[in-house]
Amino acid sequence: FILSAVLTVDHSVVDLDAIEALYENRGQPEELEKIRKHRESSEEDDVKLLDKPEFLYELSQIPDFPGRACCMIFQSTFTDGISSVKRKLSSVSCVCKVLLESSGVKEVMGLVLALGNHMNGGSKIRGQADGFGLEILPKLKDVKSRQDNRISLVDYVVSYYLHNVDKNAGTEKSMFPLPEPQDVFMAAQVKFDDLYRDLRQLEQDLTRLKEAQMTVKRITGEKKVETRKTNPNSL
Repeated sequence: FILSAVLTVDHSVVDLDAIEALYENRGQPEELEKIRKHRESSEEDDVKLLDKPEFLYELSQIPDFPGRACCMIFQSTFTDGISSVKRKLSSVSCVCKVLLESSGVKEVMGLVLALGNHMNGGSKIRGQADGFGLEILPKLKDVKSRQDNRISLVDYVVSYYLHNVDKNAGTEKSMFPLPEPQDVFMAAQVKFDDLYRDLRQLEQDLTRLKEAQMTVKRITGEKKVETRKTNPNSL
C-alpha cells in the first residue's frame, strides 16, 4: 500500500507526515547492506520476523526512493508556500488599492490638510501647504482642543467628516472612508525581504524537484522493480 503509493508518487494515498517519516528514517547504505546479507543467510521464516528491516529493504528497492519522496514532499508543501506568499501580497495590494482609489481617503486627507493650514494660518509658508508628510498623522491625537482637552484633532476630523462630508452619516449606507484597521495592521506586518527570501527558496526547491524528477525517470527507465504487498503496520 505505502510502497505502491511511493512508487507511483501518489501523495493522495499517503499523507505528508508519513512520507517525511519514511524519508527521514530510510535505510542507510551500511544498514541496507547488513539487511541484504541477513536475507541471504537466513531462512525465509527468520526474515519475516524482521518487520522493520524488511520494510526498509523493500523501500530501498524502489528506484531512487529519496528522489520520489522529495517530489512528494514538495508537491504537498508547494501550494501552501505559494498561498502564504499570495496571501501576504494580497493584503498589501488591497490596502494600497483603497489608499489610491478611495474617494473617502482623499476626502479625509484633504480635510486634515485644510485643518492643518487653518491652524497654521499665521504662517505664510506653513499655512499654505500643498501636502503633508504621513509621519504627522499619529501626532493628530496629541493636538488638543483649548476648550476641552479631552477632544483631540482626530476627534474633530471625525466629527467634521460625519457632519459635513459623509452624506450617508447615521444610515446603513455610511461607509468607513479609510482601509480597515485590521487590514492595515496585517499589511504592515509584511516584510518584502522575507517574501523575496521565501520566493527564492521556492525557486530553489523547484529546481531541485526538476532534477529529482529527471533522475527518477532515468532510473525508472533503467531498472524495473517488482514490489510485493507489505503490511501497512510494518513501519
